[in-house]
Amino acid sequence: MFAMSCLDDLLGEEVYLFSERSVVYLAAVKFCDDVFDSEWRLAERHSYTPEQVSHIFWWVINEAWDVYCQVNANLPIAWLSIAKKALEWDHVPINFHPWALAILEHFDLERYHAAYHLPRDEYEAIARDLPIVLEGLRNYPAEKLTAPIDEDNWGYIDY
Repeated sequence: MFAMSCLDDLLGEEVYLFSERSVVYLAAVKFCDDVFDSEWRLAERHSYTPEQVSHIFWWVINEAWDVYCQVNANLPIAWLSIAKKALEWDHVPINFHPWALAILEHFDLERYHAAYHLPRDEYEAIARDLPIVLEGLRNYPAEKLTAPIDEDNWGYIDY
């Protein structure tokens, strides 16, 4: 999905070895909620084509593309927050699904918590959402996978 990285490179142990992390899961979830579930977006949602919805997913990922495609301390929580929203919207892009599933299946929350000493509310939110999102991704019907997100424009400045 990302020309500059390989999925296998993101599944290693390095995600647990950083000295600190800056973005928290609850902030990532709120960002996705603000983007996808704003009043105006929900009012227009019925008119969106699958390609337009996939473009929204591209936009969210592109805003922090390096967090999604490079090994860093926030990699698993970024993928968890966007995958949660994909399942809530019942819109899982075909090229997004294998990346989200693999990254989240390799995410060891207890090891992550030991490495980064998560605040209680964040740990509880991740612990609640992770199994639900994993189950949703594992059971998502292949025939329902949607239009792919753009794979060629990462880092594109869209203002």
